[in-house]
Amino acid sequence: MFFFFSDGYTTIATVSVLFASRELCMGILPLAGMSLLVPVFAAVGGYACYKFQMYSKWSTKGILVLNLFLLAWLPLWGCVGFFSSSIGLRTQPEMLLLAVWFGLFLGSASAYGRALFSELIPEGHEADMFALFEITDKGSSWLGPLVASVILQMTGKIRPVLIYLLCAMVLPALLLHRLDLSEVIKSARTRTGTDSDKGEGEGIELLIKQGGGAD
Repeated sequence: MFFFFSDGYTTIATVSVLFASRELCMGILPLAGMSLLVPVFAAVGGYACYKFQMYSKWSTKGILVLNLFLLAWLPLWGCVGFFSSSIGLRTQPEMLLLAVWFGLFLGSASAYGRALFSELIPEGHEADMFALFEITDKGSSWLGPLVASVILQMTGKIRPVLIYLLCAMVLPALLLHRLDLSEVIKSARTRTGTDSDKGEGEGIELLIKQGGGAD
């Protein structure tokens, strides 16, 4: 699940540049402007989502699902272009506006994905589990470009790639929404407390033995 939605928004970033240059004939300056808009608004969106969570008391999972659905609007709007010649990523201003939209929810989706994953990890297993997370996060970067290149070779057009991107965002979001992670999070916390108590007990027992040996 983390593998697919991470691949989804990573591929959106990759395909958007190719889409803008091929479909909209955008020059170097507008493309550079897009690349600047995304990180700036990613910082703004991350802070805004944090404030929204503090105010609304939504769970980390809820904020992540919301971000994924909002990111799915990007390929969905592009799919409108299949049926219209005037809207649906048909103009350069649309592309710039959607770069702002992408930035607003990209940073928070990535941050809340990591935050949710961290809630599922028992204490003491952070290194190995986050190593696995990095495999699913960075290791998925080949899948989207591969699918995009196959679609581009088969159709000669890049717009059909948007259908794959829509599925890559919506399907993991729906699956995550249906999953009840409360028991998993509770189990991780309980195991953390148990391991901590066990460690303290072993430490006290060792001190008692050392004290007995000194006598």
